[in-house]
Amino acid sequence: MLGIETDHKRIFGLDFLRAVAIFLVVHGHGASLLLDTRLSFLTKIPLPDVVDIFFVLTGFLIGGSFLSYAEKNTGVDIRKTLRFYVRSALRILPYYYLILIVYLILVHNQLVPGNTESSPVWQFATFTQNLFTPFCDFYWESWCLPIQWWFYMFFPLLMTLFSGHFGSRRLVPVICAGFISVSILFRILVSGHATDLFGWDVWIRRTVASRCDAVYIGVLAAWVQMYAPDVWRRHALKSLLVGLALLVMLVLITQKPGTIFKNVFSCTFQTVSFAMLLPFMSCKSKARTAWGGFVSHISVLSFAMYMVNLVVMQLILANFNELFHQWGAWGYVVYWMIVLVLSYLLYMMVEKPFMKLRTRVSLFG
Repeated sequence: MLGIETDHKRIFGLDFLRAVAIFLVVHGHGASLLLDTRLSFLTKIPLPDVVDIFFVLTGFLIGGSFLSYAEKNTGVDIRKTLRFYVRSALRILPYYYLILIVYLILVHNQLVPGNTESSPVWQFATFTQNLFTPFCDFYWESWCLPIQWWFYMFFPLLMTLFSGHFGSRRLVPVICAGFISVSILFRILVSGHATDLFGWDVWIRRTVASRCDAVYIGVLAAWVQMYAPDVWRRHALKSLLVGLALLVMLVLITQKPGTIFKNVFSCTFQTVSFAMLLPFMSCKSKARTAWGGFVSHISVLSFAMYMVNLVVMQLILANFNELFHQWGAWGYVVYWMIVLVLSYLLYMMVEKPFMKLRTRVSLFG
């Protein structure tokens, strides 16, 4: 459809999760446009932090790929890892650096607010802006990319170094337990900075050391699928229901920043609840209707939508806020239209050419 390519290997259930996640992210950033309209009630509906879905899917898909390769080849060799590094760079870096340059131009010309002094540009260029300490006031949406980037760097490397000696069946749970423990310990250590919602957001929710557990929980889900497939399939519906119930509970129960549960455990519980949806959703392999095809296309555009929607919203708030609020709920509709059009153009001009280049990567087999 319109040049948006969907691979026949895509799993519709995972596309659905990705589409839901990006819809709620874009809605969340633009919800203020609905204030003082008849749809203002939509801004009051409590929602989970759906960015965790992206983390879980990253761990699940990449973890599953490396586990499968390790089982077929008695370990992961350097060729597999180097090829993965090249393909990952071609996937992430074009968008990431393009939007970084856009922000630098916009901030320099005072079209959007921003401060590059507290977090130097070189930190953004090297994915180190939020390794152990937070950043703010510039390129806000970049916070989740370092979490994925450092997973891309470390997990394949550890698999390459040790899977041949210990076997992936024994190695992967140890790796995951290690990173999950590091995240929990880090949250305990920085909990004193998270006494209010802003402190919790930048120190607990948005730092790599605090959130790397989210991706490795996805890897654990891939491990269960690989080594306990009967359990994975047999309990898929039960896992779905428990995961949804846990999500609802986490959303509805008031969690005050500064408490042990909110600061240390809430992020992990939420990620686990999303991971529990995977057995059921991963079994839904094909889109049977035109609506399903639309969902899959939104899933394909999700990366572009994530990278562009906050830029659009900041431009609106800084330059056209009064005009958009005069339009009422139509301002929210226009915001969505701008996001979708820009995302499609970025996909066609940036992502699609680089994705085609990825398919031709044959340096290492």
